[in-house]
Amino acid sequence: MDSFNLNEDELLSAGIAVKNIVAKLDLDVEFELSYLASKIPNSSYEPEQYPSLVFRPPGLSTVLVTRTGKLLFTGGDSTESLRDTYRRISDELEKIGVDDVGRVDEIEIVNVVSTFELDSGLDLNYLSIALGLENIEYEPEQFPGLVYRIEDGPVVLIFSSGKVVVTGAESTSEILDAVSTTRELISD
Repeated sequence: MDSFNLNEDELLSAGIAVKNIVAKLDLDVEFELSYLASKIPNSSYEPEQYPSLVFRPPGLSTVLVTRTGKLLFTGGDSTESLRDTYRRISDELEKIGVDDVGRVDEIEIVNVVSTFELDSGLDLNYLSIALGLENIEYEPEQFPGLVYRIEDGPVVLIFSSGKVVVTGAESTSEILDAVSTTRELISD
């Protein structure tokens, strides 16, 4: 079983592109971040700028490492990228004596950003009025897209060009449901 709950092939076949996956892993270990930064290549720790160590292996996702042993993976566009990044950070940690680096199946996806295209452009002024104000925010002076908040689900950003961004999903089913709901709303 895939621990990530993300079927990228199914999303791709539905015309949905994954743009960013954010995931976390809690190692439950205390880290001295200055020491880690001095031992792990491609990492930096500047506590006056940001409280976590930032690990940027070339060609992979970025990992934020907290003092309390939480790893936050960001910037990857596939679960394979997450796996590769996990292998890289766990190898680096093991080299400096960290014995328990968790397991790849303990990584939990917390946010997937994906996009898809509608067949045509949209009049967002009309759409915002037609859909009502309950779950919609549209302030074109502040942001060029219409923000649709699905109850107990992800947030959908709809642009007049027909481009749609789904953010806040944690699984394939949440993304597919958001896309289906958005298409239904717009076709009504």
